[in-house]
Amino acid sequence: MNIGVISTRYAKALLDYSVTLGDEETTYRNMLQLMSVLQSVKELQVMLRSPHLSPKERVRIICSAVEPSEAFKKFAALVVRQGREDMLLFIAHAYVMLYRKKKGIFAAKFVTASPVSDDFRREITGMIEKRMKSEVELECVSDSSLIGGFIIEANSKRLDASVKGEIGKIRKALVKQNRKLV
Repeated sequence: MNIGVISTRYAKALLDYSVTLGDEETTYRNMLQLMSVLQSVKELQVMLRSPHLSPKERVRIICSAVEPSEAFKKFAALVVRQGREDMLLFIAHAYVMLYRKKKGIFAAKFVTASPVSDDFRREITGMIEKRMKSEVELECVSDSSLIGGFIIEANSKRLDASVKGEIGKIRKALVKQNRKLV
């Protein structure tokens, strides 16, 4: 069983269905919420596999994790009917990727040592949109271990301009140099 193929099929079917309803944006937000909940509340996935829950209760639990659109409600019922609750996170990821590709949305993550203001976030988003010639969804995260600077992650690329990253490079260079001396 190939989880990627199965989850992509469910995600594609959901996207096609939500497009016919004119509900794909709401369903997209539902899938982002579902991903967030499933990643932060690990017990939810365990609970959904419980044999003590009826299918109706499983659908209710899945829908209670988000503010469900009509397409999402029917999707949750289908997933439960087919016994694919354990694949919800994979399906949500696949839907988000398909939606972003369809809408030409570029996703990026901006990590800084301290939280950024909304104005700065808009400025960074604008710079990336101009560079990528695409709409950008920018996730801003603060990580005090960076000390200063920033990290930008987009697709499979990473630009590390943080103090922590520079210290790591210096440390690596010193270790490499010292190995040559010994």
